[in-house]
Amino acid sequence: MKKIIPIIAIIPMIFLALTPPTSIVLDCSVNSTLWLWATFFSGFLAFLFLYQKVSVWLKLLVVWCFVSSFLSRAPFISFTAYWSIIVCAYYYALCRKIDDWSFVLKSLQALFLFLCLLVIMQGIGKDTLLNFKHATPAITSTIGNKMIASSFMCILAPFLIINPLNWIALFIISFITASSGAVMALSMGLGTLLWVGVKKLRWVIVAVILGALLVAALSGDIKTFFSKAGRGPVWAKTVELCVKRPLGYGIGTYHVLFPYMCGAEIRDQAPGQEWNTSHNDFLQVLYETGFPGLVLLLGWIVSIVRNVKNPLKLAGLAILVGTMLVHFPLRVCQCAFIMLMFVAFLERKSDEFKHKTADL
Repeated sequence: MKKIIPIIAIIPMIFLALTPPTSIVLDCSVNSTLWLWATFFSGFLAFLFLYQKVSVWLKLLVVWCFVSSFLSRAPFISFTAYWSIIVCAYYYALCRKIDDWSFVLKSLQALFLFLCLLVIMQGIGKDTLLNFKHATPAITSTIGNKMIASSFMCILAPFLIINPLNWIALFIISFITASSGAVMALSMGLGTLLWVGVKKLRWVIVAVILGALLVAALSGDIKTFFSKAGRGPVWAKTVELCVKRPLGYGIGTYHVLFPYMCGAEIRDQAPGQEWNTSHNDFLQVLYETGFPGLVLLLGWIVSIVRNVKNPLKLAGLAILVGTMLVHFPLRVCQCAFIMLMFVAFLERKSDEFKHKTADL
């Protein structure tokens, strides 16, 4: 049975990764029998999750998300959104049962090679799949705009960096997509790898950081963090609203509530930009689940870091954290399963990165 667990786990991940950009609407009737059944069942699964062999921080986070739905400013949205949290929680529990990761690593490497081919074809104007007859590609990779595509590559990166050539490809893609956020995340990973694994070359970290800042400045993306129409004011307003409601506004409510609560000073600076996400997963978790939710999430991350010794694994985690700081991978269904699988991979005691390198 254990031999087929990696196959079962990788199928939904690859399916989501290869799903072209599409709109999906979940049409539910408030308090219908079906909706109530699904909500009751998800609540039961939340408490059943307490008996899974996972971190106590995660157990409490899963239960708190359900409890906070009762306190939500939009309970129907929160209870409906919670269904996806339960799916992710048990997917993570499934990934924790994987013993042999070779099939997973090979599958994700194959996925990366396929995505690289798509990016190349799109770059030279030969993409007849997603951008046929488009003078300027509207879709990058399989997933959407350049920023989302670069973020998705960073989410794949923790599984790919065991191969040095993948580092080069990842940085090239981040430059092609002109994503300073991706460059920053990859630089955080590379800096962590050098700091932990090659202590004699720690001076290189300073050069990497300065290079990343230079790229961000030259690309112009760094302005989005300081301009009135950029992320800075949105982050500040998000924190201000969180202080007013420390238990959170409810999971899944940011994209509905924040555009109306942010004030004219933010809406008028960027007409048409509704800020459906905060472009910072940690702040959005704080907004939706309150300070209890953020503390539980950070506690889970810290508990993982304390038990991980392998430099490559720590570098992968640094890339994920860097991406979460400036993008919104937790809000992209193609990214969520990959992130959860990598965290499960981190918590394995055996050192698969060393053992599996020769297989790739």
